Amino acid sequence: MQVFQGKSHDADARRAVAEATAGFQLGGATPDLVLVFASTAQDPDALATALTERFPGAKVVGCTTAGEILDAGHAKGAVVVSAIVSPSVRWAVRAVEDLGALDEARAERVADELFAELGTTRDAADPARTFCLTLIDGLSMKEEHVVSTMADALGGLPLLGGSAGDDLAFRQTRVFVDGQARSGVAVFVLAQSALPFEIIKHQHYKATDRTVVITKADVANRRVYEMDGYPALEAYARALGLPPEAVDGDVCFMNPLLFVYGGENYVRSIQRVEPDGSIVFYCGVEEGMVLSLGGHEEMVGALDRDLAGVSAAAGKADLFIACNCILRALETDKRALFDDLGGVLAKTAHHVIGFDTYGEQLNGLHINQTLVGVALRGEARS
Repeated sequence: MQVFQGKSHDADARRAVAEATAGFQLGGATPDLVLVFASTAQDPDALATALTERFPGAKVVGCTTAGEILDAGHAKGAVVVSAIVSPSVRWAVRAVEDLGALDEARAERVADELFAELGTTRDAADPARTFCLTLIDGLSMKEEHVVSTMADALGGLPLLGGSAGDDLAFRQTRVFVDGQARSGVAVFVLAQSALPFEIIKHQHYKATDRTVVITKADVANRRVYEMDGYPALEAYARALGLPPEAVDGDVCFMNPLLFVYGGENYVRSIQRVEPDGSIVFYCGVEEGMVLSLGGHEEMVGALDRDLAGVSAAAGKADLFIACNCILRALETDKRALFDDLGGVLAKTAHHVIGFDTYGEQLNGLHINQTLVGVALRGEARS
């Protein structure tokens, strides 16, 4: 596998693409896939045009971000690009619009198109050799519906990805696909690999024995009014052993709630506490959902532990694609741990590309405060 990578902080989109890709020695070859993750410092429309001109005929996908990851480095205000050339991994790309209207039949048609492009079918696809990367408008609030519907259509194949960001402006996020920077869409990238890959789900929180039950919620807007029959803020503060007035933004992102499903922990992060004491979450909530208070682990050690298996059996992966929650990035920045965490990523793969998200997707679930990723190999390692 050949992976060509670069980065630019130039605010001019055309110059940024030129700088980020200046060292790509493609020898006239068209990359099999080009991944791009970009801040909103560069104009997304101009960036999409520049990428199409730089890589004519290539599958170019990506999104706007809340932070950019390239190898061991983390950036803000940058464009990061990865061009992948590998006969051992084949890719098919489809975009979906009108996300709220995505139903089972339409999802199956999209899945069938992806399978057909790779010369296979839903029934014949090997889950050890096939996965789907998804990138979705991070302000659509349709992630739960889209990923659960599409996961079913893919017949249980691994699905992972992230929600596009816009540098915490929360105005408009874009997805790069089909030569455009589009809002209100999701892109699905089906990959068929000749070698096994590793899907990673990592968070530095574990469930405690303190739980709350959602008893009143506006599900469509991810807003919880009551937990345990009490106003949401009061119940949350009580679980923390704090007075409600002590619950601020730092308390919320250091003390998320976890949904335990199938023996796995899935974080439900708090976006904000409203003046009426209701709590708005970054991902889906339902009445009757039991949530556990999250216990904090040390970030670097937890990441090292969860990524250790990637290189243990076959050495470093060739490429690791990472979708990292913005809340993890904010904590990392506050604690000055980017270099340490980047060092762990550098031990895992020869090349790393990714972004800070407004939410992460894994199989049929939308989650928060998590890093999800896929480690790929282009050739067998001795």
